[in-house]
Amino acid sequence: MESVINDYISHEIGQDPALLPLPNEASLLAVFPEEHFKITVGEADLLPENLDNVNTIRAYLLAREPGKQGAARG
Repeated sequence: MESVINDYISHEIGQDPALLPLPNEASLLAVFPEEHFKITVGEADLLPENLDNVNTIRAYLLAREPGKQGAARG
């Protein structure tokens, strides 16, 4: 899972013309879980503790797996 996150950050954001130019307020990683893991990221989840780095993104995604809904909030 970490390699998928890192690959997205390294390759997709910088090379996808559809994402550019990024608005100044755009969450750089909010779209990632939606595109790759089919997880909707609500405004309440756009927090550093969920999307700050690879470890927090991984924990957020694992908590959002089917059957674990709500575990990332706390």
